[in-house]
Amino acid sequence: MRKKTSAADSNNVKRAPRFSANQRDIVISAILCIGLVCGAFYWIQSVEEPRALNQRIDTVTSNIADHQRGIVRDVIAQLGERVTEQTRNPELIAALKQGSIADDSIFAQSLQRAFPEAQDSKIIYLGSQGIADERSETQRLRNNIEIDMLRKSIDKQSLIIEAYKHNKQWLISFVHVVGNQGAIYVTFDAKFFEKMLSSLAGNAVSNELIQTYKTRRDSVIKPSSISYPEAMQRRSLPVPGWTLQVYPQEITVLNLSSDTTLLWLICALCLALIAASHAIFFVRSYQIPAISSTEKAKAAKKKAAPEPPSLEQALAKKLAATQQKSRSNRDNFPAPNDAPPLPELGSGKPAKTSPPPTSSVAKNCFRAYDIRGIADTELDDNTCFAVGRAVGSEALSRGQTKLLLGRDGRLSSPRIHNALSKGLLSTGIDVTDLGLIATPMIHYACQDLNIGNAIMITGSHNPSHYNGMKISLEFKSLSAADIQSLRRRIEAQHFDSGQGTLTNDSIEQRYIDRVTSDVVIAQTLKVVIDAGNGATANIAPILFEELGCEVIPLFCEIDGNFPNHAPDPTVASNLDSLKTAVSEHNADLGIAFDGDGDRVAIVTAQGQCPSADQLLMVLARDMVSRNPGAEILFDIKCSRLLSELIVDAGGRPTIWKCGHSYMKQKMLETGALLGGEFSGHIFYKERWYGFDDGMYTAARLLEILTLSGTTMDDALNSLQTLISSPEIVIPVADDRKFALIETFIEHQNFSDAALIDIDGLRAEFRHGWGLIRASNTGPAITLRFEADSEASMARIQNEFKDLLLRIDPTLADSL
Repeated sequence: MRKKTSAADSNNVKRAPRFSANQRDIVISAILCIGLVCGAFYWIQSVEEPRALNQRIDTVTSNIADHQRGIVRDVIAQLGERVTEQTRNPELIAALKQGSIADDSIFAQSLQRAFPEAQDSKIIYLGSQGIADERSETQRLRNNIEIDMLRKSIDKQSLIIEAYKHNKQWLISFVHVVGNQGAIYVTFDAKFFEKMLSSLAGNAVSNELIQTYKTRRDSVIKPSSISYPEAMQRRSLPVPGWTLQVYPQEITVLNLSSDTTLLWLICALCLALIAASHAIFFVRSYQIPAISSTEKAKAAKKKAAPEPPSLEQALAKKLAATQQKSRSNRDNFPAPNDAPPLPELGSGKPAKTSPPPTSSVAKNCFRAYDIRGIADTELDDNTCFAVGRAVGSEALSRGQTKLLLGRDGRLSSPRIHNALSKGLLSTGIDVTDLGLIATPMIHYACQDLNIGNAIMITGSHNPSHYNGMKISLEFKSLSAADIQSLRRRIEAQHFDSGQGTLTNDSIEQRYIDRVTSDVVIAQTLKVVIDAGNGATANIAPILFEELGCEVIPLFCEIDGNFPNHAPDPTVASNLDSLKTAVSEHNADLGIAFDGDGDRVAIVTAQGQCPSADQLLMVLARDMVSRNPGAEILFDIKCSRLLSELIVDAGGRPTIWKCGHSYMKQKMLETGALLGGEFSGHIFYKERWYGFDDGMYTAARLLEILTLSGTTMDDALNSLQTLISSPEIVIPVADDRKFALIETFIEHQNFSDAALIDIDGLRAEFRHGWGLIRASNTGPAITLRFEADSEASMARIQNEFKDLLLRIDPTLADSL
């Protein structure tokens, strides 16, 4: 008899759920992932991007405001000096003692010629009792404000500057007494300053000049528009009560705004991937069989059993054992007389004999950003072998196993290459020898071969009896602290031991192909290339021919004696032959490289030899035109005009220490697209890799000139100029130079200057600047000066000279 199922029983029957637990988890995961992506996108779009935009606007507006303030300050100072100069005219002083000066007198006409931009100028006679004297010509003044300015000038015997309104027009007057018998008035329309500010800033910002007197606040120059008042930057001016307010304009904000199209696409792609992946998992969940109770029991039993170590645990255990073994090897490393044998170059096998290493190395060779010294004495075989062991051991300690090696064409480079290679291989690191190449090519090889460790044997721009090593580890050039660490490793004999292998490779054609695929020269140019018998001699003519230039080679034969001129194109006399060749061949441009090709100098068709900071101005103006708000890096030797040009173009200038290592590190830190040094090192990050490359820089310059349809002479003639000195080099022993600079900084009293002490001391005065620093490449201190007049230049130089005279009288004679 079938048992009937009661209603109560039917209620206890469990119905199969519509979705399994796995499917429910998949749906919840999809919802959470989509929510997270949408939330992150909303945060970036609504919070982070507006914050970053506001920060960029504030930075650019602040830079422009600083520049505008400097311009107004300098113009006011120059006009004030011109007014004061007029009051010192002895003939005018004598004439005022005789009585009033007619408006058509030679003195009044001379004053008008001195200030053609002024609305009017006049000479006011004063009686013996000053303003109260009935003979005084105060009736010629416009209002009580001008009378009050005259009273202040008499009391203070100095220049008085004020703005005031007359007939609904804002005027700015300069008043200065002439002895006790008179005063000079020079009055400008406020629109004169307004036009000057507008022409400098263009449509990037709007300016407002505020004059405050007690509780009264007047707008002397009104802003053309106020689009973003919250981003306004305020700067005080040297005239009491004057303030400059700078407002960013719509075009500035648009240039600094980020295009969010890519962000939308990434968000949509993420949502699509999340939806697709979860849909696949959801469909597959129908095919997963249920787990029986027996299988569950087996699984529980397995879970109770001890699990084998995970992959991560095993790897950690193995790594710990390896490290312990490495430490043991170093602890038991043989004494100096039992150094490991040196492998024969090219054999890939360990050799059986080696010269003993030494812990005695010349400390002065370990400099701020490379190892450099006299090749035959300071970089002997033992020292180079020890450096190889130190670099190899340091690379291995960082987990690196491969290193690139290159050399320049100096006579001592093959010997150094041989000893250095043996030292490297003795540590167990593998070496790829690239042969005789230019320094930029080994940096490119690091990128192309994805090996971030390299040593370039080169004396760079130094004389032929010098040599050195530029070292990179993990794609970063070593500088002061790291290089000193290598020296300490040598002194402590803290070396690894192993059997490295040596292979050979060639990078020349890959480098040429990479440059020619990036740079476009729109028309054929005739260029003279002066390789100076250095490392670029074999490649530069080929590179520029493949770029489409008509090349005339000059000193393009490698000769480590440098028989034609020293391998330093920053010295003007070393460019004489290039200037002659450019003129004789009617060339469009002359290009000179230093001994290892990481620096470049230019000679124009008209024979101009621009300094590196002028070249950087041309490059920076082009860079910022495509990248508004881009950061441009330059060293402390560069002209203040460079900073002003970058700001005018809409970029962000950053001043930094001298030295290719410091500059490359700062490029990485700031994300700057372009950098440069007064010594001729130019660093391109846009479309390139951020290292200093003379050949690539020259190629980019030719691209700029041909695409814009201009010449280098025209580009240079469009730049402002100041009076400047070359870099002045004064020999000082290595063990004294840094102490001397510290003493100079401690005893300076430049109270009227802004001081920059990131590398030596740069004193920024109102009308110029001076720099003193210790050279990082030789036993010397260097100085440089720039000013807007010969008189200002002489004053700044004398201040530096007087202080040097007190510290060391023998040095001051060199200025």
